[in-house]
Amino acid sequence: MKMTRSEFNRRSAPMTIILALAGTLWGCAASGDSRANPVPASTRPPVQVQLTVGLPSDADGNGYPDTVQALAYLFPASDDTRESKLPVAAKGSFEFVMQNAAGTVLARWVFPPDVVDRAARHLPAGVGYSMYLRLAEGEDVMAPMGVDIRCRFITADGADVRGLGRATVRLGG
Repeated sequence: MKMTRSEFNRRSAPMTIILALAGTLWGCAASGDSRANPVPASTRPPVQVQLTVGLPSDADGNGYPDTVQALAYLFPASDDTRESKLPVAAKGSFEFVMQNAAGTVLARWVFPPDVVDRAARHLPAGVGYSMYLRLAEGEDVMAPMGVDIRCRFITADGADVRGLGRATVRLGG
């Protein structure tokens, strides 16, 4: 049975009105609702650093691993639990510390803002910062051991943003 155009319009008109009203109401927010004009996450300052590292490599060819690629993500604050927190870009510097199990600092690296800007990468998860942590010549010669790498970010206005944990790698020969 074929429906005429006027019959189709008459039958579909109520559904069209319902969909239009639903679409209008969906986008409404109460005047006191802070979600009416949310501040984009990409403009909020970072409050957390997440660090991941790659497997150590032997850049100087002496048989001992001496270089670790560090990948750091900065996450903004958010009061909205429905919002997906994606990593953001920020101006500042990174500091990485490598410690043994006893807590002794084996190495420290500081990447200033101009280097951090160049280290930014647009990755599938969002903006990440890729930096290489390389031990000085001779510092890589050690007995096999696990070492912890910790990271912090210092914003351009001096706020200290620390990572929640550490990344552990195995160094030595």
